[in-house]
Amino acid sequence: MENIQLEGRTIEPYCGRNVDTAPTLSTRYNKGEGVILSEADIRLLGIRNFRNAPELANNYWDTSTLSATKGEIIKVILPYEIGSKTLTESARFGLGLINPNEELVNFGVNLDVDGRWEKLEGNGVYTLQRKGLILNKDLTEAQAMKHKLILTKLGHPDYVDDKFARSKDEVEDIIGRTFELGKSEHDYNTMMGQYMQEVSNQGILTAWYVNWLGGRARSSARASLGSDYGRFAFDSVGDAKTNAEGVDDKARVQLKTLERILKPEQINQLVGALDERDQLKERLLTTDQIYYVISNYIAPTNEKEVRKVLGKLMSQ
Repeated sequence: MENIQLEGRTIEPYCGRNVDTAPTLSTRYNKGEGVILSEADIRLLGIRNFRNAPELANNYWDTSTLSATKGEIIKVILPYEIGSKTLTESARFGLGLINPNEELVNFGVNLDVDGRWEKLEGNGVYTLQRKGLILNKDLTEAQAMKHKLILTKLGHPDYVDDKFARSKDEVEDIIGRTFELGKSEHDYNTMMGQYMQEVSNQGILTAWYVNWLGGRARSSARASLGSDYGRFAFDSVGDAKTNAEGVDDKARVQLKTLERILKPEQINQLVGALDERDQLKERLLTTDQIYYVISNYIAPTNEKEVRKVLGKLMSQ
């Protein structure tokens, strides 16, 4: 599968066994070359770019949003704070466990050794109970809008801390637009089912994957990390000279070289400044975002011309 070109970014598909590709992508991430997209990232990019990059929503993707289960407990591990491309400590730890040296248990990583289950705590880790959740069946839009597991993974402000929260409107837009596309493209009325392994007293770590639109855009945490059919999405920073997004990531990498020179409080100030810059970028609208809002009022034959005009306005 070829790279997917979006406005100012390149999404690189990494196909194959997750246990093989996760270490490769972690190495690239540590070099400041990009990030492994989360479930929320994939879903948001898919709906906002459906017309000009339909392959995002029309393929399945493994994500850096992780699942840890044990008995009736579900831990959702969110990889990034909003506006940041720095992996949370738990996500970094969890992704590090996905490697070819692990002997998989029930298709996932064994968390019942070396205190692994206990280490998956803290920032970005949200603990849910299976009881009360609709699992392993597809949902109506109304059910999806109230599903605690979905809303946690998408960063609904009622279910996660402020650092991980998107606006309610954005979360509802992701769900609503997914159902809208499912209805218009495939005549679906039920979608976004949350599929998990059966209850087991074994602690297991897996990565959430998002199914394609034709597969009802389901989420699943029961796919094998050793399957040959895995596919992670890596958001490459590209060339820092032409891609401003790459400047931030490479700037963070350069902080490592300053840690031996500057005082800790000075490093913290620099990190804070970069976080503020990332948050500002998240608030900036793209041509795709603007066009999505007005698309219902634009005839399909005029899309190219309208996008051209919007592009000129955004460049000024």
